[in-house]
Amino acid sequence: MKKINLRIRTVIILAAAISILVGIGYSKTPSLMASNIESQEKAENKEASIIMKERLINYFPGSEEARWEVFSLADSLLQQEERIMIGPNFVGGGRGDQVNIGAEKVISYLQKVAKAQDEVMWRYMSYQKIGQIYQIQSDYDEAVKYYEIAARGFAEGDKAFKVAEVNGSLVEIYMELGDMDKALALVEYNLESYPEQEQARFLVLKGDIYFQLGEFTKAEAVYKQAMQQAEKDWERFLDHSKQNDLKESNINATLQDQPPYKHSKSRLELLQTMESGGFPKNNGYQDKGNIIGKILVGNAPLPNVLVYLINEQEYDGRMSHLEGAASYAPVKTDGLGSFEFSGIVPGRYFVVLGVLPSDLEGLGRFKGLDTFTVQEGETENLEYAFQPRVIVNHPAGQQFFTEGEELPISWNGAPGAKSYNLHITLKLENGYASRVYLQNLKDTSYVFEPEGLQARGMNFITWANDILGPSAILGSFYPGAEIFFVVEALDESGKSISDSEGYVLQLNANYPSVQIEETSFFSQGDKLVLEKKYSEAEQAYLQELKEKPDNPYVLLSLARIYNYGWGEGTSNPQKALQYYIRLLGITKEKFIIEEAASAGIQAQDYELALEFFEGIEEYFEENSFWYHLMGELYFKTGDPEKALRYYQNYLKGQKEFRDLGPVVALLYLDRFEEAIKLLEGKEYSQLLRYSSTGETQIPADIPTLIYSLEKYSSGIKSDLQKEDFRKYLMEIMSIDRKGRLEQVQAFQAKLKTLGEEDVLVKALQEIARDRM
Repeated sequence: MKKINLRIRTVIILAAAISILVGIGYSKTPSLMASNIESQEKAENKEASIIMKERLINYFPGSEEARWEVFSLADSLLQQEERIMIGPNFVGGGRGDQVNIGAEKVISYLQKVAKAQDEVMWRYMSYQKIGQIYQIQSDYDEAVKYYEIAARGFAEGDKAFKVAEVNGSLVEIYMELGDMDKALALVEYNLESYPEQEQARFLVLKGDIYFQLGEFTKAEAVYKQAMQQAEKDWERFLDHSKQNDLKESNINATLQDQPPYKHSKSRLELLQTMESGGFPKNNGYQDKGNIIGKILVGNAPLPNVLVYLINEQEYDGRMSHLEGAASYAPVKTDGLGSFEFSGIVPGRYFVVLGVLPSDLEGLGRFKGLDTFTVQEGETENLEYAFQPRVIVNHPAGQQFFTEGEELPISWNGAPGAKSYNLHITLKLENGYASRVYLQNLKDTSYVFEPEGLQARGMNFITWANDILGPSAILGSFYPGAEIFFVVEALDESGKSISDSEGYVLQLNANYPSVQIEETSFFSQGDKLVLEKKYSEAEQAYLQELKEKPDNPYVLLSLARIYNYGWGEGTSNPQKALQYYIRLLGITKEKFIIEEAASAGIQAQDYELALEFFEGIEEYFEENSFWYHLMGELYFKTGDPEKALRYYQNYLKGQKEFRDLGPVVALLYLDRFEEAIKLLEGKEYSQLLRYSSTGETQIPADIPTLIYSLEKYSSGIKSDLQKEDFRKYLMEIMSIDRKGRLEQVQAFQAKLKTLGEEDVLVKALQEIARDRM
């Protein structure tokens, strides 16, 4: 009997031990599986890692490892939805990583994990992520459903900051759907119920709602509140940082960079401009404009494109700030590729297209997203078309190239193309630099054969770690340089419609390129430049010049070294001019004359710069920027009549001013009516200007300028004499180079002493702001 009891006890103990071991093994399995997933990902076995993730989520949904893996899948899916953002002069965004699990499956995994999680935070974060996935798919009903589940759960779990986060997403959806009443009610609820959570963000949303409703006085008041709250939040952050011994130098941001502050400040400046331009602050939807547009691929519609509408004055030039600068909720193109914005405040806008990388495969880049003006009570019609990418047949991949050789470049003709530009792109240590090498080629082939001094003409003035890049001195053709070729297709009007690069980078593709092996001249000074030993290179070049005083390569290198400098305080444009003049006694290459003229401007020898430009004027293309520059130089040298002729040469066919130089010339010549007509006939960029310290400044207010000039032309007296007015115009045009902001501010302070309400003083104040 005792033996039996002993056996039973032994069996029980063994069973318990086995149970404990199994339990331990079971509890350790998720951790082991997570380690395996990490190993697979490091080995880039994506399919194997995804299979392991799915098993982990299915078998152990309540584990911490399953939670992080499903969140990882959801985040990857959301990032995969990240679009390539295409604007007037920038392209960015998009991702190459693809998640081979559909949205529906990821959502089902999130639901499984949510049900198995014990902690409130993780359970409702799962529902929040489901809402995010539905939101990017524009399934707003489902997005709202899951966001509301998450918000209720976070509220019950006393997670106020998460409630605020989810409510912010709900407000954005309601605004996108045009349900401003619901959006405003939720904003008010959040401000009252969770006053310590993201108050600045909700004040901004409230201001945006009033702005879109056309209640501008209310919007103005709320934006001011948002700025004040953002300042308080920033002060609290700095105090917290000090308490935690976080050095201020390590805080890579300022108050001005904080989205609520930045957006509110931008909107207040816009409202100020609207008011000064005669657009009342409280006019509801009357006098607003509309936009309708279409996105195509060839002649076929492109659906599911996210279209952002950006007020030019609110954009700070940074692509990463598009969300904050968007004037209205973005819209998606429908099955016909169509989109629409209604109730738009009159002003200058541009659109940014957010396109999925998969929809851009095989398409070339185009340039056509220009700024446009929305007029009161009118509808602006837009149409943008992507075209197939230009295919370069030869060279295929990279080839080695020695100066003096010939390299045929050929490509297939693009639909609708009437001419082509050939660009070269130089690989740099910190990126790439590109520019047009040849323009308006009518054929679909070209023989590339740069040699002699011309091979150094295509230089790129770039900096890395405050040190000049070697290309600035050596051009693009030096031993070891890698050059890529891009063909750009133009239509009959000269507008870019496609290219050979495209939007989607193919990492393993053989892009047409050459690596330079040898050049006809490469001196010791050149070698030192390539090593960025510029002081030693300068001395080597001077020695080489003693041995051969007429060496054009050395003269060019010395001219460039002194023209650009290689670090703080090392440029010497007067010395550069001496070497350019010596070089021009040997050769009259056009690029050398252009560089010499630019050095003349830097040296403030405007008459000499004009002399150089006049020597190559016959080669200028129609509407060339050089005409505009010559106009400014003629004005500065006391010939406003000639300045005006050159300004007008530049303005022919131009949609907008480069700056207000032509207007200044007309006013100097006492041709006020013509100046007003020109201001009314050409557009003027409202992009923010930047000071040397990074501060943003709004540009000249054209409606205020026109109003002031019209009042003076109608007989309103000014205390300024004509000669004094001309003197101030000349003083304005002398504001250039470094410290422009400080120069403008000093000039405006001086003008204030002459009477702020004087019509000509007001006009001068606005013209001065154009020089920033």
